[in-house]
This record gives sequence, structure tokens and C-alpha cells, in this order.
Amino acid sequence: MAYHFNSRIEVIGTVSELNDEGEFSTVEKTIAKPWADIKTMRAKEFEVMGFDATKTPIRFIVRYRKGIELDHKIKYAGEDYEIESIANDDGKNQTLTIFANKKDI
Repeated sequence: MAYHFNSRIEVIGTVSELNDEGEFSTVEKTIAKPWADIKTMRAKEFEVMGFDATKTPIRFIVRYRKGIELDHKIKYAGEDYEIESIANDDGKNQTLTIFANKKDI
């Protein structure tokens, strides 16, 4: 299967940083800006995987990289997405498939 890594996404995580008053505060920080192949999913396909179909499901396929975790979020096309699961495709360390839902406001 050929992938088209033609869409830029941003992986956002939270880190604790020391602020000007000498206290730690939680700040959102960009973890990575990989190119991705975006696949929208049908509700039925998402239900089969055990996810809630009332949300807006999307699948991001990126080249393999370490450091992307479930507590991160993805920013794509001006929208925020919560990561539901991350799969190392075929265990070959070539691509990651990230299943996500549009973040509720």
C-alpha cells in the first residue's frame, strides 16, 4: 500500500516548565511536526474497533518515530484531535497509525 505523506500535522504534548516566578507550570509544547497520510473513517469501521462512533474519527499514518504517546494531542487543519490509540504497523518500525477523535470543546 502506497502512502501519501502530504499533510503536515503537529503533535502537541504538555511539559512542566519553570516560570518567571520560580514556580513550575504546565505548558503545551510541539513534540513533532511529521508529514502524514490522512484517512477519514466510517462510523461502522470505527465501531468494529470498539470506539464510540458519535465522535469524528480520523486516522493519521506517519513514518515511525519514538516519542508519540496517548496523552499527546494532534493539531491538523486548525482542529485538535485526542489520540485514542497508536499502532506500530506490522511491528516493523516503518509507520505508525494514530487513531484519533476530534476534541470536544
